[in-house]
Amino acid sequence: MATRRTPISRVPSHLKRGFLTRGEALEALWLVAPGVGLLLMFMVWPTLNAFCLSFHREDLLGREQVWVGLANYAELLRDSAFWRSVGATFAFATIVAPLQLLLGLLAALMVARPFPGVGLFRTLFFLTTAVPTAVAAIAWGWFLHPVGGSLNRWLEALGLPAQPWLTSPELALPTLAVVTAWAGVGFTAILLTAGLQQIPEDLYEAARIDGANAWTQFWRITLPLLSPTLFLVGLLTLLSSLTAFGQIHLLTRGGPMESTTVWVYRLYQDAFFNFRFTYAAAQAVVLFLVLLLLAALQFRLLGGKVHYA
Repeated sequence: MATRRTPISRVPSHLKRGFLTRGEALEALWLVAPGVGLLLMFMVWPTLNAFCLSFHREDLLGREQVWVGLANYAELLRDSAFWRSVGATFAFATIVAPLQLLLGLLAALMVARPFPGVGLFRTLFFLTTAVPTAVAAIAWGWFLHPVGGSLNRWLEALGLPAQPWLTSPELALPTLAVVTAWAGVGFTAILLTAGLQQIPEDLYEAARIDGANAWTQFWRITLPLLSPTLFLVGLLTLLSSLTAFGQIHLLTRGGPMESTTVWVYRLYQDAFFNFRFTYAAAQAVVLFLVLLLLAALQFRLLGGKVHYA
């Protein structure tokens, strides 16, 4: 069967030549200039400014900056409160990332294939993405309230004691981790559902003909072919859990007894309550480097196990 070819006259001129003319290049630059300008203004410049600030000290009014070199970083190494916040951050992420990934995968597996009522389930799962953080925090605050909260009323109806979910130093951090994982399930499920829908149905039909059960299909077909999406979602989930702020600020404000004062919230307190902007900038720089290192390690350790079709 002969292949239909596009007439050479219909091929764009820059594809014929293999490069852009000066006019075409200027037009392309003009089109991308607004996006590049916003990126430089709101991403690159604040990042460079934070790096610069971290090597200075300034007065409370920010009128004078003095170069101090690595003094802010040296103070970080001696700051026990900073190290407690680092420990709380990684404990928080250790709960959030696996839980969110697992719940998102279960939700995606439930709604990836069509069945009666699938639209309702998709709406319920993806609703967590549409709910603003402030609204979700208020709802969770009512639900987990130690006196009169719905969860404690259910426990009491079952003959179990009420729990101080957000007012106990032992329970506050795990409770916030569960709330954060719930908030991210919708986003995780959306990405994983898109990955599942890219897996050809023919592979499952061939596996069923060969006698493979659902569990074997999941391990031999679904997981390997979903691994690129799982890798991306796992990376995004880990990085977002290490930089969680909104729900912590709205539900516990770092308490009780600083048990939920994670890295980002410590940074926020030092910058906007203690007015130590340069010290907070040093914390932000270290956090940025840690996130970069973790992303590189994840690519190094798990990138080779990803199966691309």
